[in-house]
Amino acid sequence: MAVLLVLLTVLFSVGFYGIGMYWPETLPAKGVTVPIPLGASDAQSITSLARSGVLPYPRLFHLAWALAGRPAMQAGLYEFRGSVNQEQVLHRLIAGQSTPLNLLIVPGWRLQDVVREIRDSAPYLNRRDLPQEEGVATRLAHLGIGAEGSAEGWLFPDSYRYVPGTTALSVLRRAYVRMQHELQALWAGRAPGLPLHDPYQALILASIVQKEGAPPAEQAHIAAVFLNRLRHGMPLQSDPTVIYALGGRYAGLLTAQEMRVDSPYNTYLHAGLPPTPIAMPGFTSLMAVLHPADSTDLYFIAQGDEYHYSESYAQHLKQIRRYLQHAGGAVQ
Repeated sequence: MAVLLVLLTVLFSVGFYGIGMYWPETLPAKGVTVPIPLGASDAQSITSLARSGVLPYPRLFHLAWALAGRPAMQAGLYEFRGSVNQEQVLHRLIAGQSTPLNLLIVPGWRLQDVVREIRDSAPYLNRRDLPQEEGVATRLAHLGIGAEGSAEGWLFPDSYRYVPGTTALSVLRRAYVRMQHELQALWAGRAPGLPLHDPYQALILASIVQKEGAPPAEQAHIAAVFLNRLRHGMPLQSDPTVIYALGGRYAGLLTAQEMRVDSPYNTYLHAGLPPTPIAMPGFTSLMAVLHPADSTDLYFIAQGDEYHYSESYAQHLKQIRRYLQHAGGAVQ
């Protein structure tokens, strides 16, 4: 009891920022990680820290925090390793010195890949309102994430920081707003004469260029091929659109029967663009479509990292005979 009275006297006389000298440092046995979720009250934050073993005297900590003016504690994921005193604990929470948490959206991912990443690798995101993978593109569009009735293609690939308790939908909205901003800016400065009617068509074609998997240096030329085909009314004949049409039925190698799948996404059977994007295009693919290479080519073949382009089908056949004599090449 005498020790408690001494501690209280010290608190009132020097305030919170002096207690680090008077309270012993604590040493979590193996280190602890404490999530302070978004929206947690200061009392809830103190309770979480106490239960984790970081605060040996939670009531005194609460009193000292009140005497210090009740500074706001920031949400975050806090890791404590080694010795730490109570003053250091409060300083870190006030300053928000937490472990960064990021949701990574990779160029070329489909919406289902993003949802899977959230469910499997983002345990501190609030996923309560996140739709299931089935029909997620349409359902997210109804929630204001996406356009033209679908969220596919509308999330800009990047790393998005969040704190525990952040809703997954709020992070996806940030990615959607970012894509809108980038797409509109690029569309406003697009090259003249493109056979695209609006930014959404540019997004669709950029997703196809992205899924072709070409290195960045080749994407502007590949975009030019597809744009030239659109000008001539030719089918795009892009394998990734067929793979998208197949969905879970795709086993890793397109068969002749699968190439005939009846779907508006099958660009071998249908001229023009598919109804929606087939993936999330990155900035390079968007730029390639809106600033394509100066080319009249209508065909390309790829074998490894080598790309060869042709203006006529006769030239294309020669390229096929020359460069695709063994398996592994992609033909366009």
